[in-house]
Amino acid sequence: MKKLLIVLLFLTGCVKYQVVQKLDDNLYHMYNPKKGIEIVRTPNKLKTGKFYRLNQIDIIKPENSYYENN
Repeated sequence: MKKLLIVLLFLTGCVKYQVVQKLDDNLYHMYNPKKGIEIVRTPNKLKTGKFYRLNQIDIIKPENSYYENN
């Protein structure tokens, strides 16, 4: 049983960020204990306290800037 739980945690262990606060329209402060802080601009409506994967969110990239999504 313990091995099954470890396998399930490993398979579902994608990095999720928690929405800490809404900073502005479409601008959110997100946090992950291992990866740190992300400030994300998105047209999606996110809820404070919920967890999201960054690859599931439509991120608006600032013009003339470099954005790296790990």
